[in-house]
Amino acid sequence: YSQIAACKLFDVPDIAFFETFEGVMRAVRDGFCEFGVLPIENSTAGSVNAVYDLLAQFDFHIVRSLRLKIDHNLLVKPGTKLADVREVYSHGQAIAQCAGFIESHDLHATKYPNTAMSAEMVANSERTDVAAIASRSCATLYGLEVLEPNIQDSDNNYTRFVVIGREPRVYPGANRTSLMITTANEPGALYRVLERFYALNINLIKLESRPIPGRDFEFMFYFDLDCPFGSKALDDLLDSIDDVCESFTYFGSYTEVL
Repeated sequence: YSQIAACKLFDVPDIAFFETFEGVMRAVRDGFCEFGVLPIENSTAGSVNAVYDLLAQFDFHIVRSLRLKIDHNLLVKPGTKLADVREVYSHGQAIAQCAGFIESHDLHATKYPNTAMSAEMVANSERTDVAAIASRSCATLYGLEVLEPNIQDSDNNYTRFVVIGREPRVYPGANRTSLMITTANEPGALYRVLERFYALNINLIKLESRPIPGRDFEFMFYFDLDCPFGSKALDDLLDSIDDVCESFTYFGSYTEVL
């Protein structure tokens, strides 16, 4: 799915593939790739927390995002019947998005680094009781059959992918901004941040909390704001937000492609 997203986000991308999210981050950090494309949020399974944590760890920036419709398929070797399947392999997010199908067919789900590798593993396996949850394009790539199409729990299943880079880049029309904010561990700390958004008439479209590494039961917050880049409201916020928090990180302003 990341490949599909990359092809929609870039006209003629030269794509390199990595097994893990961190592998993508390292490739961008080391200059092997100019940009990385990673899933960051799903409408059914929620946020991909590992990507948020890596953004903070590598101090990277979001330069664009895409909302992609995700249709999961049960892929098997040719001739395999549903009654034969005992175990399914896929990425943890895909497994979560297809939990209803997996449970209703009494299948054992095993997490794998990504959906494409799951399809490859099934294609190369000598077992006849395994299947992969992946995109239809993986069936063509690895010589598998689509045994059951569209097995996700919700037909309204979308994943947001982000383009990440080492340096901030803002393109015309950028109207979404992502921030990470750390507040003091005291009553009213988060309220003061939210009050600042309200005072500047900035619409908050996402709020996510994540534990602060090395600090017990203390949290940092990720915010997505609906506010045009270059507007007075956003400029005033970035100039003054440190008055009401311990620290903040500006991840970037960008446009979301639908």
